[in-house]
Formats: sequence, structure tokens, C-alpha cells
Amino acid sequence: MSLRQRPTTQPSASRTTSDRLPSSSSPPSATIPNSIPTHTNTAKQTPRKGIRLNKVLGRIVPIILLVYISYTYDLVVLRYAYRHLYIQQQRTLLPILWLLPTHALFFRSLRAYLRVFLAHDQSQSNRNRGGVLAWLRTRLGASFPDVETAQLQQQRALKNSLSNLVPNLDVSIELCQSDGQPSRCFRDQCSGRPKSFRARHCGDCRTCRVGFDHHCAWFDNDITSPSTLRSFIFFLLSIPPLYLVGLGPLFPSAWMTLKRIHAFATTDTTIQLQWWGRWYSWIGGPAFRWMVGFSIAANRWVKSDVERLPHQSPRSPVLVAFGAVFVFVATALASSSLVHLKRGLLTVDVERAKAYRKLEGRLEKVQKDAKGEEKDARVDAIRQKMDALAPVQICKVRSTDTKSGEAKQKIVALSFEEGLLDHGSPWSNIRRFLASDDHLTPAWMLSDTTLRKVLQKASILPQAP
Repeated sequence: MSLRQRPTTQPSASRTTSDRLPSSSSPPSATIPNSIPTHTNTAKQTPRKGIRLNKVLGRIVPIILLVYISYTYDLVVLRYAYRHLYIQQQRTLLPILWLLPTHALFFRSLRAYLRVFLAHDQSQSNRNRGGVLAWLRTRLGASFPDVETAQLQQQRALKNSLSNLVPNLDVSIELCQSDGQPSRCFRDQCSGRPKSFRARHCGDCRTCRVGFDHHCAWFDNDITSPSTLRSFIFFLLSIPPLYLVGLGPLFPSAWMTLKRIHAFATTDTTIQLQWWGRWYSWIGGPAFRWMVGFSIAANRWVKSDVERLPHQSPRSPVLVAFGAVFVFVATALASSSLVHLKRGLLTVDVERAKAYRKLEGRLEKVQKDAKGEEKDARVDAIRQKMDALAPVQICKVRSTDTKSGEAKQKIVALSFEEGLLDHGSPWSNIRRFLASDDHLTPAWMLSDTTLRKVLQKASILPQAP
């Protein structure tokens, strides 16, 4: 995922920034605290080259999922439900009662997956109207909101909120750097595009996304709020019940098959001569020795005259085991995501905070151990990275009195700890991240509480008691 905007910076001589309008009545701007980023992004950045691991995994993981689903469907529906229950045992009602809810959950989960996998930009869907893939994207995929359109939506929402909070003042708020210059993204094709609140650049997709959470290799696409985050969470939460409902009846059979293959592997004389008794079976270690031995035994067991049921295949224990791994990973991802969302945080916010803390530790170590000019250069390089990852948002607040015409301007900063990303209660945060209700303010907009804190720091509203 893309953690930060990589700065091309010039050292700043001071951490105190004053920015005022050309008006004799405008007071001096407030001093920006030392913890606030002071380096500016002024130069155009060259696109990063090379292979991105997340992008490579995005090509591989969906294929693995497709292969797993194909083999599992063959085992559950064709081999067990149809050939064993319906043909051999002549049971009709049981397969129907079992497969109907299983297929309902499966297709709902598949719909959620395709909504993320086929998600696309609105401009892309307008340009590419022909072709099967374009049709599938339009019909099944989510649509990422345009950054410029989202900025206009934010501005309209801010204007309405500000008119209610300070009716006697004409107030505007825009994101900026510590010197008052607008915050812009120069990575890849963004070419200096103005940044909006909670919009981050995805290095894999080479563009900025509104409400960016992370780029997920499971879908080879971006997870953003609320476009694809809701479908992403639903897909993860649907995997454990789908695993239990679909593969649960085959657990005893899979365990029995595993024991039979194990017994065959340890007693078959041919396998003893070809593998277990050879010195090269230990080259990869005990685990590799047993994996290869089990594969050889499974292949010979299938070709032997051993009597078995249609669903008693060497694939069944493997599919059950891989399914358990998917359940574990999906449960962990869903749990961690919901815990972060309750606090108003997206994955990118958490990862940036981790990177910031690591840089703090590195800075402390360099200041303690390094000496001379090398120390100054390393400290300055680390501080530049910390400035890019700092958990604060700097805003330029302009206000004009509608009666007297007096204009003021102030640069203020609000940190995560001060509630920059919070929308209130945990349930309120989750609803704004996942819901598509037009009556709710999206989580990628400033909340009214955050807006009040910004106005209080700008000395427009009185401080809370």
C-alpha cells in the first residue's frame, strides 16, 4: 500500500510559520508547534520504477482463489452432494436443504468480491464503454469517486457547516503545508493535484483515492471508504460461515482420508524404496520429506484398488486445511479492520503511525550514537520522513467579517490525538465508513466536532471549557 507522499524537500530555517493576508488589520499567524511538518513538496516527482510486490501478488492471489473455489465446488457439490448423497444414497431433500443456503451465501459473497475486484474510476467507465470487461465493471464493480468531485462535495459540506457555526463570518478552510502553500500530490500521474482530506495516493494504482484504506492483493484493487470497504468487510465476514456450512459435513470424511493416506504412505513397500529409504528425502528437512512422501502416497492411493467413496479424494484434506487458513486470515483482517474503524482510523492511518514511531526510535538512536556532520545529515533525512508521516493535518483558515469586512488568516494544526479523524462513538465511526446513507456525513469528510476544534484553534470560536 502507499503509506505517504514522498517529499522532495528543501530544509526549512525555522519551525515557526507566519502567514497573513495583505491587510493591515490581519493579526500575526499562530506559531506552528515543533512537531508539525515544516518541509514542503515543491518539486515534481518522477514515477517510481521497478516491480511492486503488492502488484505481483495481486496477479497471483485471485488465481489461487479461483482454483481453490473450483476444486472445492467440485468436491462439495458434484462429488459429495450429487454423486454420494443423491446417486449412491438416493437422498433428495437433504442435499437441497443443505445446498440452497450454501449457494445463497456463496453467491452473495461472490457478489461482494466482484464488486471490489471490478471496481473502477468513474472516468474509466465513461471512456471504456465497449467490451465484455467494461460491461462487467459497469454492472458488477463499484465506482471510485473522482477526487475533484469529492473536493467540491467537501467544500459544499464545509460551507453549510460553517454557515451554521459562524453565521456572521465568511470562513474558508483548505489543507495546506506549514508555510501556507496548498498541499499537492506530485506522484505518478497526479502532477500536482491538490490534496483533499483523507485522500491518499496508491502507489500500485498510481493515483489518489478518496477514503483510501489500502491496496489489497486479494482483489488486486483499492479498498476505499465507502466505495469498496463495505463489500471488503462483508466478504471477509462471510468466509467463516461459508467454510463451516459448505465444508463442515466433509470434516469427518477428510480426516478419515488423511489417516488412510498416512497409513498407506507408511506401509507401502514401493514408497519405502522410492522415497523413505533414500538419503535425498532429507535434503529439504523433515517437513519437505513428509510433504513429498504424502504426495507420492496420495498419487499411488488414488490409483490403487482401495475401496473409497466419491468424495474421499486426496484433495479433501488439502482443501479443508487451506480453507482453515483462509478463515484465519479473513477473521484476523476483518477483526483488525473493525477495531481500527471504531477509532475512526483506516489501515493507511495505522501503518503510517507505525512507520512514524519507527522513525522516532531511529532518530533517537542516531542522535545518541552519531557524531559530526554525518549526524546532522542523518537527522535531517529522518526528520524529513517524519514530517511526511506526521499524524497531523495542517489547515489554512481564512475568515472575513460580513459586517466590517475585516479579514484574518491563520494556519492551524490538528493531530489524531485531538480527534482529527473521529466522528464520535465507535458505532458512528463504523456507520460513516461502511454505510452509503446520503443523510450521513462520509468518514472522509471533516466532522462537525473536528470543525469546531479547528475554528477554536483559529480563535474564531471560543475554547471549550
